[in-house]
Amino acid sequence: MEMEAIHASLVNGQRRQMVAQINEYGLYNFWADYKEYLRNVYVGNEPILQYFTDATISYFRITNQ
Repeated sequence: MEMEAIHASLVNGQRRQMVAQINEYGLYNFWADYKEYLRNVYVGNEPILQYFTDATISYFRITNQ
């Protein structure tokens, strides 16, 4: 699963789809790769922190972990 598609699911509010995509990508590899993806796409720490935090909280709320 491509990182762009996972990020697009988050941005578009499709968080359950995002969770499925993260699981398919590989949960333990995803977070470090997503951080790098965000650093390459956005300038400044604010949007990076917002998206990373939103993805993390959404993932764990949906999966109840």
